[in-house]
Amino acid sequence: MLSYFRINDPYRLLGALIILLAISIPRLVDYPDVTYSELKSILIGEKVHQGSAMYVNLVDSTAPLNGWAQAFVEWIFGRSLVARHILGLVALFIQAAFLGIVFSDKKVFPENSYIPSFFTVVLAAFSFDMLSLSAELLGSGFMLLALNSVFREMEFREQPDSTFKIGFYISLASLFLLSYAVFLLCAIVFLSVFTRSTWRKYLMMVIGFLLPHFLIMTVYYMNDHLTVLWQYYYIPNLSFGGTRLMGLRDLLILGIFPLLFLLVSFFVLNREARFTKYQSQAVQIMFFWMVFSLVQIFYSKELRPQSFITLLPVFSFYMTHCILLIRRRRIAEIGSGIFLIGTVVVSYLAQYGRLESVRYDRILLTEDHSPVKDKRVLILDDDLSVYKNNRLGSGFLNWSLTEEIFQDPQSYENVINVFESFKGDMPEVVLDPKNYFEPYLKRIPALRVAYQKTAEGVYVLKQ
Repeated sequence: MLSYFRINDPYRLLGALIILLAISIPRLVDYPDVTYSELKSILIGEKVHQGSAMYVNLVDSTAPLNGWAQAFVEWIFGRSLVARHILGLVALFIQAAFLGIVFSDKKVFPENSYIPSFFTVVLAAFSFDMLSLSAELLGSGFMLLALNSVFREMEFREQPDSTFKIGFYISLASLFLLSYAVFLLCAIVFLSVFTRSTWRKYLMMVIGFLLPHFLIMTVYYMNDHLTVLWQYYYIPNLSFGGTRLMGLRDLLILGIFPLLFLLVSFFVLNREARFTKYQSQAVQIMFFWMVFSLVQIFYSKELRPQSFITLLPVFSFYMTHCILLIRRRRIAEIGSGIFLIGTVVVSYLAQYGRLESVRYDRILLTEDHSPVKDKRVLILDDDLSVYKNNRLGSGFLNWSLTEEIFQDPQSYENVINVFESFKGDMPEVVLDPKNYFEPYLKRIPALRVAYQKTAEGVYVLKQ
């Protein structure tokens, strides 16, 4: 099988596509359930598609490009999870193919091949949530473009626009997931260590990074909404701390085969590798990429298997070097086969609950036992499961940001925010398990007249 990808022929990418389909089709047919991140993306897409402006009419810290992308997907496919997973599958294949083409074009290996694409599609199968059409997946495509520009800068240092492109692509990725901005520091390290760049190149890269953000800020400033952009997007995402949707032990078990093969690759490269200067620099660049990827992962707001997508180029790079250094091709074939089978088997065993030490409890939403169905609902809590069978009413989605508003009914600004949000989209049902809604009913006569309390913590919009 590995000999098939050793041939430097773009049509070999069809083999990678077939492998990816063979691994993923069972998941498309029998996906466990909607995940927390997927449902949140669906809700954001619905609200933005309905005309709600990010951060103005929708209280959430999701990046703007991701919100608009989810609105586009919702406009075409609605709530269809299958369609979103197919799009995720297509995005994964495009990125795997592009990575193989980049490595082959830049000649970072002793021989040109599409083995990196093979390893990438196998690595992408280590958890079922890699198919999610999320900010991580969408932003990682721009990170690959940035990586390509890094290699171009290292190869052709006289190009004046290459560093601008690096900053620009990282900026676009950060507008899908702000933690990707960490790679701007990584790019600065690249330039300082591997090139003799002038201060103008550093300045061009920083300008390339800042330009898309300034454009977003300008749009919000012109509409007098710059404050909410900072309050709900930049400040929450720049702060430390996040949610671990999966434990570190669970992640290590899921990635046991990729980690073992990465360690073997480091050992083989240390003993057997004879690199040219250019290839040696490429190895060091990918090492720095791995370090900053780990920083980005643990700085991001949610830790789950798909958070590790920026490590796929690193793993595929080093494992390809290892495979090409093995002189006996039969051993290389057996090793790649073990990697493929082991990674997929562990992934599917974990998906179907056969590995008790791997738990997806916090990634998958709990069952929705609420009798409320097909309504516009607002729940004043962090449990999103009620939205599986309902739509979001008003714009209060992110409870960590919303709770600050509902905890302080004495604030005139908060009262105005609640009234304006409800006026734009009146929830048919308000679920209030912590009794935050009652003080606002006393302060907003229009809401007091509109809602009726039918049970403890349940308010229904009067017909």
